[in-house]
Amino acid sequence: MTDANAILLVMQNPREGQDSAHRDWYLAHHLPDVCGVPGVLRGEFAGTTDRLEGLRWTNAAAYWLDGDPAAILGEIFQRAGSGDWTMSDTLDGESMMMAVGQALTGRVRSTVTVDAAGKERLLYIVLTNATPGDDEQFNDWYTNTHIPDVLAVPGFVAAQRFRLVDHPALRPYPFRYLAIYEVLAGEAEAAFAELGVRAGTDRMPLSPTLDTSGVAAAPYAAEGICDGSAG
Repeated sequence: MTDANAILLVMQNPREGQDSAHRDWYLAHHLPDVCGVPGVLRGEFAGTTDRLEGLRWTNAAAYWLDGDPAAILGEIFQRAGSGDWTMSDTLDGESMMMAVGQALTGRVRSTVTVDAAGKERLLYIVLTNATPGDDEQFNDWYTNTHIPDVLAVPGFVAAQRFRLVDHPALRPYPFRYLAIYEVLAGEAEAAFAELGVRAGTDRMPLSPTLDTSGVAAAPYAAEGICDGSAG
């Protein structure tokens, strides 16, 4: 699996009563259309595996990129508005968060869990912020301590971190950092239970530089996967 230097993340909900229509459109049209844009390595459209309390988004689309994310996003917008793509009104645009990010790490592998790809694993999407003025310390802790601690939990396969970057065509994001963890689908329940046991203990200390008022985290199962033109 080629490391990406950037990502396009689209956290989304369908309009009320449009769940099936939105999923069908995304899988049949939008996912392959975006994956055909130069610079896109691969894409996934995923649905939440659990209706967690406070869940913001029922679906996530992630596109791993190789190149300038602003230029790739510009090409996506150009093609989407050209009339060549089949578009849909099933997306709830008001609740959507579309963001681009630059990689802070490569894909970091677990040393205790076998590798997996595609629908063999879930995507655990975690959006965070640092406490004000503490980004340097936060990133040092998250990259060098927290990711290894999480990947020591059996069932966690890999992780990659991104810094979300502003784009003039996108609404401001409520988060500044993204981590995407890959978790074995068949071991996810036990893995998340063990994560909860370890979090905040000596086995997984949490940093005071993590803004706990600004965290969104949920697991998503891939429903559609495509290789991009750059893959």
